[in-house]
Amino acid sequence: MMKRSTKTMGTRLKSVTLWGMMGLFIQLSTACMKSDTVTTNTSYLSIINAAPTLGTFNISLDGTQVNTGAIAFGGILNYVEYTPGDHAMKFTTAGSSDALLSKTITLSENSAYSYFAIDQGKNLDGLLVKDVMTVASTEMAFIRFIHLSPDTKALDFAIEDKGNIISNISYKGASEFIAVDPGTFNLQLKDHDSQELKTSLTDNTLRAGKYYTIISRGLQNATGNNDQPFSTQLITNL
Repeated sequence: MMKRSTKTMGTRLKSVTLWGMMGLFIQLSTACMKSDTVTTNTSYLSIINAAPTLGTFNISLDGTQVNTGAIAFGGILNYVEYTPGDHAMKFTTAGSSDALLSKTITLSENSAYSYFAIDQGKNLDGLLVKDVMTVASTEMAFIRFIHLSPDTKALDFAIEDKGNIISNISYKGASEFIAVDPGTFNLQLKDHDSQELKTSLTDNTLRAGKYYTIISRGLQNATGNNDQPFSTQLITNL
């Protein structure tokens, strides 16, 4: 689960509480309805390691390391505020400065993003997803599904006893956030074609007003000692 970010890293970025970020988004949404001019100029970025390997990463943006400890499979770097525009991202191993993955990512102003490390070895890659969380509610929770398992066919996301909520998401696909009733549920990922249950998370509480992402990750055909098997993870965005 994401916690509040408290780390400050120079003039290009600064820490931000998630509730403060949500307040900003709501203000921006209201401002856009009243006027074509918005003066706030910020971007937010969270980084998640979904690469299906036992290896760990150090991550830098624009030459500055953004993690304090090596990021393992499933690890999350909380939202941090950056200047909008292009940023150079680099993934290295914990013991080397040689780049395993180098990407330029573009962040738009007044927007939040999640960046996922995906796949492994020579196919190691990154996926930048925009996090649209501008709706405030005291009655509904919000959840989306992102498919990050490279050897798995299209999947459906279901809530047990409520049926499929999000359907037919292929690898690297991301749904929008969907409003759902709050409560404690078993969350399921199913093969889209056969409806076979592939994996599940039991007794997860979705709270009103919160935003969540459920991801597929790992390998269906994990064969090496360094492979992470297929599973799912629930992330609290806000």
